[in-house]
Amino acid sequence: MDVYKLLDKGTWTRPTDKMAVYTEILPGDVWGIRVTLYKDTAQVEAIDGPKCSWYKAPREVSAEVHPPSLWERIKGITFQDKLMAEVAKKRAVAEAENRKLRETAQSQD
Repeated sequence: MDVYKLLDKGTWTRPTDKMAVYTEILPGDVWGIRVTLYKDTAQVEAIDGPKCSWYKAPREVSAEVHPPSLWERIKGITFQDKLMAEVAKKRAVAEAENRKLRETAQSQD
């Protein structure tokens, strides 16, 4: 399966010939995810808005995905498997942050 077909809830852009960026922030949410695909690696981030950028971000919100090691390939793990696992983790972070914002907004009402 193609990663472009798996990541279909947001928008894809191509800032350069060697990079593709996927941004997914669902309607009504502040937090979402950004996946930046490079030639051999990817950066997966939980972001608080489309213009968000992190400097030395903790692993909880930003992670680099590398090609599978020899042992991972022997186990049948693909780059796509590793990427989608990290996407699931960052979606969970974004959802938790959105939940906190909703609860804070409700408690102020």
